[in-house]
Order: sequence, then C-alpha cells, then structure tokens
Amino acid sequence: MNRNSAASLARMDWSLLLAVVLIGLVGVYNLQSTSISTGSNIHLKQFYWLSFGTVMMVIAASVDYRHLDRFSPFFYALAVILLALVLGIGKEVNGSRRWFDFGPVSLQPAEVAKLSIIAALASWFNRVPRPAGYTLRDLVPVAALLGVPMFLILQEPDLGHTLMVLFIGLSMLAYEKFDRRSLMILVLTAVVMVPVGWSFILRDYQKDRILTLLDADVDRLGSGWHALQARVAVGSGGLLGKGHGLGTQVAGGFLPENHTDFVFANLAEEHGLIGCAFLLGLYMWLIVGALRVAGQARDKFGGHVAVGVAALIFWQVFMNVGMVLSLIPVTGVTLPLMSYGGSSILTVMVAIGLLVNISMRRTVF
Repeated sequence: MNRNSAASLARMDWSLLLAVVLIGLVGVYNLQSTSISTGSNIHLKQFYWLSFGTVMMVIAASVDYRHLDRFSPFFYALAVILLALVLGIGKEVNGSRRWFDFGPVSLQPAEVAKLSIIAALASWFNRVPRPAGYTLRDLVPVAALLGVPMFLILQEPDLGHTLMVLFIGLSMLAYEKFDRRSLMILVLTAVVMVPVGWSFILRDYQKDRILTLLDADVDRLGSGWHALQARVAVGSGGLLGKGHGLGTQVAGGFLPENHTDFVFANLAEEHGLIGCAFLLGLYMWLIVGALRVAGQARDKFGGHVAVGVAALIFWQVFMNVGMVLSLIPVTGVTLPLMSYGGSSILTVMVAIGLLVNISMRRTVF
C-alpha cells in the first residue's frame, strides 16, 4: 500500500461503514423472522443483495468522485431514457409499470433516477455559483432537471418516488443561498400548487389514501387496510416486543408487504419501542455522518453530493416510518437497507460509497 492510499484510508469515515453494517444486519435478522412465518428464504436473498451492494459500494468509493461531475449529464440522460422506456415495456404490476423484468432480477429506474438527480444538481451548482444568492431565473434549469424525471415517474404511477426526487432536490436547494424575494415566491407557489395537485395530478386511489389518513374509518377493509394492520403491529409490540419470530401480524397474513414497505411494522411488533429506537438511532448516525462529510468536503460538488445522499436516506426513512405510523399516506417507499429489494439496496450502497469517496479525498487535490 502506497503512502497516498494509506492516507486516504486514514481519512475515511469508518463510522459510516459501521452504521451501514449494523443496519444491514438488523434488516437480514428482521427478514429472517418473516421467513419463519412465511416459509420463504427472503433473508438469504437480502444477504446476497447486500453482499453485491458492498462490491458496488467499494467501486463507488474507489474511483475519484470528481469524475462523476464530468459524466453527470450522461447518467442523467440514461436515467431519463430508462424512465421513458419502462412506461412502454416495463412489467405491469397492479396497474403500474415501474420495473424492468429480467427473469430472476428486476430493475426499478426510479432508483437510478435518485442518484442521477443528486449528481446532476451537484454538478449544476458547482458550475453555476451564485455567492450573492440564487434568483428564480437562476433556478429554471434546476426546475427542468427535477421536472422531467418527476413527470415520468408520476406516469408509472409512483407518487412516492416522485416526492422522493422532489424532496432530494429541495434539500439540495436548501444547502444554497437565495434572495429573500425568490424564497417567498417559491413558498407561495408551493401553497398554490396543493389544490392544483389534488384536482389534476393525484389519481383516485392516491386521494383515497390521503382521505384514509385523515379518517381511518373511511375504508378500513380497502384503502385503509395496510395502515390499519401496520398500526396494530406497532401498537401490539409495546416496549420490548413479542420476541423474534413471534409476531402474529405476519404469521397470520394480516400485514401486507411485510418484507418491503412494512418491514418497520414487523420490527416494531417483535422488538418493540426499544428495537425501533435502536434502528432509528442508526439511521440518525448515518444521516449525521453524511452531513459531516458534506461539511468537510473541499469542493462544492462533493458537498452537494453528500447533502443529496443525506437527503435520500432521511426522506426514505421519514416517508416509510411515517406511513407505518399513519402520519403520512401510504406511498410505497422502502426502508433503506431494511426492505427487501435489489434496486433499493444497490442505490443506497452506491450512495454510501460516494460518501466514503468524498470523506477519503477531502484534502486531496
């Protein structure tokens, strides 16, 4: 090992890797419980995906992240093409086209889009600095970069990932400075768009989920079933939970999507408040670590990429846990490294690799 490699390893934020390992182990352990109840081997498949994701993380950490700045337009264009293609030739499930089916594996282009958006916005802010603050005119390209993938994802339809792309973009915008007038106009525009979105953008089943959130008794056996069973699972866990493999909601077949969207409900039922607090603490550890990397980055591109990764993890956790606790409507957003799914795992692991990359090269030029 040469001196530069040793120095890079010394600068690496090892706490990020420890948090990822612990979350991944909790995820496999939680899915092993689901396997007991359903007679599947979903936890082994999750372990295989995490192993492959580790390889991808190492690759993402090894190549200087500043090359991503140069190739970000290519990755963005690739993501847009995939999003357009999936609408025509993607696998249809429950009326939605969100995945390319390649036999034993599937690819969800919306996951690719999240990383491409982070790279594209970081590159734009790096190339178009505004020390005095950005104006609305300056942000027209940003709106276009966000608007194209959001429109395509919404056509699948996938409201959850549409909002994810929006929230990641807004979080990266918050890392910058705006003139006060532009900020007020943005806020007022967002308020005005709420009734517009309700009337012309949201589909009927999406409106039903929002109405169910406001009144849980509207359709308990229909659109409100997932949220109802998740609340039962969380509430029955108490402080310490029922014990590993002893949850009744999964075993009884009451909790739908217990290996993807609602893995947190299964964890809450079996390991209670203590188990949930431990997991959320790990996520907080990871998010704070990502923000620390952003603060230590020696260039604007690296700082924005780190903020984008922190936003990706934060908003996924917030939206997933929020829907399990009936704080927000059911959106179908997975819990990072906990929910089963190859596309989601690889996206998060590559994002973590970028964080490690930035932390190792924070003083290298």
